[in-house]
Amino acid sequence: MNFVSLIGKMEKHPVFGEMRGGMCCSRFKLITETTWVDSDGKARKSHQKHDVLAWGKWQQLLVEVGEPNLSMAIEGRLVNRYIRWNGRPIKITEVEVNDLLLL
Repeated sequence: MNFVSLIGKMEKHPVFGEMRGGMCCSRFKLITETTWVDSDGKARKSHQKHDVLAWGKWQQLLVEVGEPNLSMAIEGRLVNRYIRWNGRPIKITEVEVNDLLLL
């Protein structure tokens, strides 16, 4: 099963694009935060950035309300794609949105 559930904040404004065939999509980075207690008893935080891809109705929603620091919960799946950069293949892993909730 390929299932991802994330809660975080949008880093920057989404980047909108149109794919071949007229399909529109939005890409953005979602920042999630993890908190834990270290061996000294101090609370520590770390942040992770996740590449997110939205299609269809979710893309349209992001056109209307997408802005930096927008809090959201995302459910989706991991998708891999390959591009060529300076003649070398690069693997990119993104979260493809299936459901989105603005918080």
